[in-house]
Amino acid sequence: MTSPRSVLLAVSIAYCALIFTRTSQSMALTFDESVYASQVGKHAVATMFTAPRARGMPWLLAPVAGITTSIFALRVYLTLLASVLLYVAFQPWIATTSRDRRIYSYVPAVAAACFASLWITILYGPMAYPNLWLTFALVGGLGYFCQAVTVRSGAIWRPLTWVVVAFAAAATIRPTDALAAAVPLLLFPVVIRGSNRLAPAMAVLGGLALGWSSWIVEAYVRFGGPLQRLKDGAEINSGGLAFTIGKNLDALDGPRLLCLQPSWCAGVDVTTALWWFALPVLVAIGLYAARRTGWLPYASLAVASALFASVQYLFLINYAAPRFLLPAYGLLAIPAAAGLIWLVARPQQWARILAGSLALLVFIAHLRVQGQVLASAEDRLQETARQVAAQARFLREEGIERPCLVWGQGAIQLSYLLKCRSQLGIGAARGSAEQAILAARERGDHVVVELGAHARVPEFLSSWRRVGLPGTKDYVVYIPRGQ
Repeated sequence: MTSPRSVLLAVSIAYCALIFTRTSQSMALTFDESVYASQVGKHAVATMFTAPRARGMPWLLAPVAGITTSIFALRVYLTLLASVLLYVAFQPWIATTSRDRRIYSYVPAVAAACFASLWITILYGPMAYPNLWLTFALVGGLGYFCQAVTVRSGAIWRPLTWVVVAFAAAATIRPTDALAAAVPLLLFPVVIRGSNRLAPAMAVLGGLALGWSSWIVEAYVRFGGPLQRLKDGAEINSGGLAFTIGKNLDALDGPRLLCLQPSWCAGVDVTTALWWFALPVLVAIGLYAARRTGWLPYASLAVASALFASVQYLFLINYAAPRFLLPAYGLLAIPAAAGLIWLVARPQQWARILAGSLALLVFIAHLRVQGQVLASAEDRLQETARQVAAQARFLREEGIERPCLVWGQGAIQLSYLLKCRSQLGIGAARGSAEQAILAARERGDHVVVELGAHARVPEFLSSWRRVGLPGTKDYVVYIPRGQ
């Protein structure tokens, strides 16, 4: 029988192939990606970095974005990194899940396959959004935590080291999410006592402290302290008591990747949502299987961590995006895979063949449905990316070159492609906005101001050239005459 690690490696390679064949490796960066890449990009000018963001994503992009402006190179790097981290994240679970029956040593490979089959996981593989990368850190960190709890004291240093690394990475990428997911781990020594319980919890705490440190320092330097930064972040993210389970269910069928307004993602496609309803059933069966095979506390930890990680996105933020719950899906994939194996591993040979055949057919159907949603979401992304890239080329032809300033709607993505400074959303461009724009002109910068096609034009722009942008009738740009 093929080893569990070999099967997991095969899943990771298949995941890499899926990303390469089903997504674009040259698509222009989206708004959020432009923000992150501009902090470290070669020749790029750092754009606004708001309170909810953390420095983990720019640091993740730095090895490539810091030495080349090639978007293709950046996306290939992220694709390869995602496939490697899929293996790294689920591999430490092999030792935990195979405690009693060898068949359960394949739980991590099955879990990785289920997680990698989701259209969200494939779509965000080559993209610079924090949720997928946070998932890898949390799944791997929890896996090593379980190893550290069960290993003999003399060999505990290795899993403890990886626990620190994983939770430091998670907290650097998404501090509040990492802390929420870690709560059950920190409570573990209180709930279940034993000689190896305290050291793993302290390792989690140490990793969180390392990861939070840069966020806290920046909070004092730029935002008036951690509490003020959290408050600012909540305001930007529409924070407050909410109930968005329905919105998250609506978001499952794409093609929109952010459901800020009810009409954007209204309606549930039952076909694409079936796996969402099957997941808790498989998790419940998996917990039963884990109880029978001796690793119920660790399967329960995965479930508890997933629930804590998803609380803010289900009850504290008043909008949804399919990527928000990726960490929960990754953690729940462990017990769900155990449930799937329990259903298939019947004592009778005929029952095993029947159950295995049904499971394979269902998985193939699942892949087909996920592929259809992926195609629609990818098409929408590429359409927007082509439009932004065309607008950047157009502005270059209009003479916009460094040093330059792009101000207004669409400034973030355009500024990264043009290597300009940027400022988002000027409204009617009055007051301080006017002063900053005119000051840039006095410095000799090339300036572009983008406004809605029907917006009231500020008086100081009345003498500038009004130019339509390719691909849109909703926005126009204003460029100084003679620039």
